Formats: sequence, structure tokens, C-alpha cells
Amino acid sequence: MDLNYTKIKLGNWLFKNCFPLYNFSYSRFKLKNDAFEIEILKKTIQPGSYVLDIGANIGFYSKILSSVVGEKGRIFCFEPDEVNFGYLKKNTAQLKNVELFNNAVSDKKDVIKVYKSKMLNVDHRTYPVDDYESVEEINAVSIDDLIAEKKIPRVDVIKIDIQGYELFAFKGMLNLLKSNKDLKIVAEYWPHGFKKAGYSAVEFYRFFTDLNYKFSTIENNQVLPLTEKYIADNNDQPYEFFFNVLIERV
Repeated sequence: MDLNYTKIKLGNWLFKNCFPLYNFSYSRFKLKNDAFEIEILKKTIQPGSYVLDIGANIGFYSKILSSVVGEKGRIFCFEPDEVNFGYLKKNTAQLKNVELFNNAVSDKKDVIKVYKSKMLNVDHRTYPVDDYESVEEINAVSIDDLIAEKKIPRVDVIKIDIQGYELFAFKGMLNLLKSNKDLKIVAEYWPHGFKKAGYSAVEFYRFFTDLNYKFSTIENNQVLPLTEKYIADNNDQPYEFFFNVLIERV
């Protein structure tokens, strides 16, 4: 997928200097750019579903998910960055079926570092990068712990985009992945980010196939099976190569 760095720089300036305009422009951009992914999510989620929005950022998807699940559903949003979380609270303040967590999602309860991007508020990382603005320590949680503590009653669908840190989050919900045979997951697939976080795209793929899950690509207005050969052949793709995947039981 191509990245337009001029638009990224403009977006970053608006985010820091004129958030209301950024908020409006970002929503317009995402509605157009992510139209097919949004359609897939709407088909995947049922009224009354309980959904995890991991990497909720400022709440663009949170608002869409809230409208889809309706009054009987729940959206559990996770966003570790304080600035993004503040805007997330404002953007979802009127939504009674949304619950917010100012946490990262990981394999265990812990304190981890977030490396904040200089250019993009959606590109903060939970692993070291070469060019970052600042480093913050944040509290991480595991989904299995939150379920055991009854802070999350159940999970039907997961939407996750955490810049390559996904496998750690999934390892912290292993009981959920094993027990819920109807679970649906829409996740970002980014080999470069996986590698920077310390694992390979093949490891990510096999983690799920070992649990009897299958992958489909969500790209170019198509949902197509994703094979291990494709994963292996594209394991070393550059930064700009990423797309979304649908992960579900075989």
C-alpha cells in the first residue's frame, strides 16, 4: 500500500495545531480509504455483539462499531497514548455502549514503553524505533486477565491495529482464542512491523493456524484466502507493505 508523506505531514500539523479540522478531515479520509474494511466489519458484527477495539486511537472506528452493535452491544476500546486517549474520550462521550481503557494490550499485565512518532499520531510503537519524539511508560493489560476479572463479559469480534505488536496482544488472550469458536478478528497485517517487534510474519500466521484459524486478505475490494506460501514469500517486505486480514475458525 502506498503512503503519501505530504498528506501525512499535513495531517500531523493539523493534529497538533487544529484538532477539530483534523478530526473532520481524518474521518472523511478514513470513510473513503477504508470503505471496504468498514463494509467487512459491518457484515462481521451483529447487533448485540461485544467488540474489542484495540488501538482505538481517537475513536473513528469506535463510533462506527458502536452504531453497528446497538444498545445491547458493547465496545471495549484500548488506547495507551494520553493525547489520543483524551480525544478518544471526547469523540465517544455520548456513546453509552462504549467503555474506554487507557492501556496497551499485551501478553501480560506490565509496564511497557511507548515510542511516540514525530510524524503521525497513529504510528506510536511499543518497541524501539530509530526516529521518535519521546518515550513514555504505560500500563499494559492482557485480555484474558480482564475477562477473568469480569471487566469484559465476553468477546465476539476483535478489531486490532497496534503497529506490529499484535502477536503479544494475542498471546495475552490465548484462552479466549481457544474457547470462542465463533470469534472473528480483523487485524492489520504488517510484516515490517512484526519484524521490528521481534517476530516474523510466518510466526504470526502459524500462531493462529496452530489454533485452527484461517486467514483471508481484505484488500482491493476482495476477501481472498491467505496462504502460508504467500506469507513466507512476503516476509521481508518494506515498511510500505501492509493490509488488513480477517482471521476466523476453519
